[in-house]
Amino acid sequence: MADNTEVLLPIYEATVLWNGEEREVLVIAIGRRPLLGTALLDDQELVIQFTEGGLVTIDEL
Repeated sequence: MADNTEVLLPIYEATVLWNGEEREVLVIAIGRRPLLGTALLDDQELVIQFTEGGLVTIDEL
């Protein structure tokens, strides 16, 4: 965790469609929403407009 606390959480395998290709990824089950790691963003550029209705773009480098 962000505060260096260690917790045990269930991890699941999932298949996601990423850039037109199926990829096997790990998903951590925490709270109500599953989390996908940022490993999907390897060799990508992520731009986020942190405002209501802001754009999120992901482009290959």
